[in-house]
Amino acid sequence: MRHWLHWFMASGAGAQSPRKVAVWILGFVVAVFAGLAGRLYSLQVMHHEDYLEQRNRSSTRTITLPGERGAIVTSDQVALARTTFSGNSLVINPRAVPAAEREDLARRIAGIIGRDDAFARKLALELFRRRDSYYYCVARELSEEAAEDVKRAIKDKRLPGVELRAVETREYPLGVFAPHIVGFVGADKVGQEGVERLLDGMLAPRPGRRVTTVDALGRPVQGVADVVEPATNGATVELTINAAIQAIVEEELKACVEKWDPVSVAIVVMETHTGAVLGMANFPNFDPNNPGANPEGRRNIAITDAFEPGSMFKPLIVCGAYQLGLLHPDSILPYTPTLSVPGRRKAVSDGTHPIPQNCLVPFNGGWGAQVDVGLVKSSNTQMTRIGLLLGQERLYEHLRNCAFGTRTGFDLGGTPFGESPGRLRPLEQWRQGSSIPSICMGYEVQVTALQMLNSFNAIANGGDLLKPYVVKRVTAADGEVLYERQPELLRHSGLSAEVTREKMNSTLKRVVSAEGTAKGAKLSEYVIAGKTGTAHKVKNGQYSEDKICSFVGYAPADQPRISVIVVVNEARAKVLNRWGYPILHYGGTVAAPTMSRITLRTLKYLGVSETEPELPALGEGLVEVSRKPAKD
Repeated sequence: MRHWLHWFMASGAGAQSPRKVAVWILGFVVAVFAGLAGRLYSLQVMHHEDYLEQRNRSSTRTITLPGERGAIVTSDQVALARTTFSGNSLVINPRAVPAAEREDLARRIAGIIGRDDAFARKLALELFRRRDSYYYCVARELSEEAAEDVKRAIKDKRLPGVELRAVETREYPLGVFAPHIVGFVGADKVGQEGVERLLDGMLAPRPGRRVTTVDALGRPVQGVADVVEPATNGATVELTINAAIQAIVEEELKACVEKWDPVSVAIVVMETHTGAVLGMANFPNFDPNNPGANPEGRRNIAITDAFEPGSMFKPLIVCGAYQLGLLHPDSILPYTPTLSVPGRRKAVSDGTHPIPQNCLVPFNGGWGAQVDVGLVKSSNTQMTRIGLLLGQERLYEHLRNCAFGTRTGFDLGGTPFGESPGRLRPLEQWRQGSSIPSICMGYEVQVTALQMLNSFNAIANGGDLLKPYVVKRVTAADGEVLYERQPELLRHSGLSAEVTREKMNSTLKRVVSAEGTAKGAKLSEYVIAGKTGTAHKVKNGQYSEDKICSFVGYAPADQPRISVIVVVNEARAKVLNRWGYPILHYGGTVAAPTMSRITLRTLKYLGVSETEPELPALGEGLVEVSRKPAKD
């Protein structure tokens, strides 16, 4: 400064008036203070948070406080997924370990937890490499004995920077129980499948933190309180799944698999008037506690695997004709066991199961059968005649109204979960003379188990296609209800209550009777309405003898509570009847009995009143008994 003033005076600027000198000096001082003010503004305002963060990083230690991932429970409050904190992990704050003590500390730890010298050397090297870190996990899941030894050593201050932490575990207490609904989490505790994935953001906790002021060696400063922000636990998800009903489904699924040795099985139980899924099970399946053991079993085949439904499809075809007023249940159509259709190479046939002669009536010089009889006997030729009467355009429009070829709106479905939309080819791809007969027999169209059940359920509830759902309610840790599901309409099928609940319901009840194809599903306690399905599988480009056997229905028929579907893919076991003959693989023999047992047990559990038995009319079914006159 002195040199600058000397230069200033020598240059002549200072030889002028003292006022000018003062102005120059004042300007210089103002410039200096302006620079200082700017620098202070930069430090305290513009970059305050950055410098504060740098200071905090060097003078504080932040420990993440884990929250608890929310539970997944059934509608009757049985836990299907929960988080537990058990066992102990040994962790170290490397910055709190003096450099001179690293090797000794490593040896002490190795000795306490029962490790060798090689482990001690590796640990000492890790402590050096991580010397600027605040966290390093040395061992997980210590034994109780080792954990007690570590606690004593920490108390005696022989393990600087060492602490024990509980191990977070995601547990599925019931194991293989609704695994395709629940899903599982990965090693990072992020949902991978099922509800765990669907609602990962709600189930995941918001971690808290503890901020501790430390000295240059990373040791806590005495007398300075920690700043604690508690963690917020994840929300609890309540499902529509009922634990008792799901157990029934799982047990009957297991029995079906043991009896028939199928490639796969899908079973779904739905509440008729809401679309709530009460039970869903598949085979193959997996244990969410060890999902890697059977990756193939993780596929929810009830929504991913599309198949040709066979005769299950027929009631919906007939409903279309009823709705348009083309036919009534007692309408008579010509009947022949085979039917040639122009444009189709192979004649349509009822094969070895034609409509019995005693069910036919004289008609136009030949024989005819009522529409309801044709459906009860599952006649292919009668269904083809009905399809031809509808015509391609009206049949296609009707099937679209029944939501075939589209996804169901299932909350655990859609593209993210691999749900198939099934297959209903565009009308322009239908083959003249061939497509109508095939579709009316349940071929050339594909459905998933859930999609078929949902469309059939429209017959049970009066015409509504509901969006199936499995998430009932989501409740935050503080008790606030974050989400509550209400039944939601996917679309209306276009079928009236008269068609579904009167005309079709009466026919479907007869299917599950001595005269129908599902006589094996008949119950004395409840009346089931439903339809069997048997479809040959395509292998190597052509239909094989292997079959998909299925049954879909609802009960009680006149006041439905539940709708159920059982789909058995390729039963391979040879099962003999009581006379020693092999039971042929059909929907009525393979799938219907399983559906019947599920229905019976479920309705009993729900407390549904049994159907009163139908008594014969007066004078019918009575045997005249001769009695001797009583003695005096």
